[in-house]
Amino acid sequence: MLSFEKFDFIFVAINLVILYFFMRKLLFKPVTEFMEKRSKGIQDSLDSAEKDKAVAAELKKKYEEQLNTAKAEADKILEEARARASRECDSIISEARKNSELIISKARDEIEREREQSMKDIKSQVAGLALAAASKVIEANMDTEGNRALVDKFIDRVGAA
Repeated sequence: MLSFEKFDFIFVAINLVILYFFMRKLLFKPVTEFMEKRSKGIQDSLDSAEKDKAVAAELKKKYEEQLNTAKAEADKILEEARARASRECDSIISEARKNSELIISKARDEIEREREQSMKDIKSQVAGLALAAASKVIEANMDTEGNRALVDKFIDRVGAA
């Protein structure tokens, strides 16, 4: 059987205590320091990642605001261009109408002048023809003023009809 002697027991206990302090000094302390450094490194990485995530979110928000601002500005510019084009179109149409009315008015005035001139020419020719015809029909020598009055009276009656 196994027998335990007090001396062996005390010797083993002292060896265990020495081994514990020796291990604690040489093994536990470096392992603990390594674990703390690693834990700190991981925590720093997590903190850095969290900061980067916050910065990225802030940049995303800023870029979205800039994009929305640019989009609103583009919409405003487009609307202004449409309004300007509409005004210019209305102006061009108005000017074209004025020009066409002016051309029509000038054409009417020209037609009226030509009609009046034609009427004068026709009256003059008709008066001459009427005098010649009347001279031949009557074959009497009347004065020219009397003939002229007679022809004017005739033309007025023909013009009224």
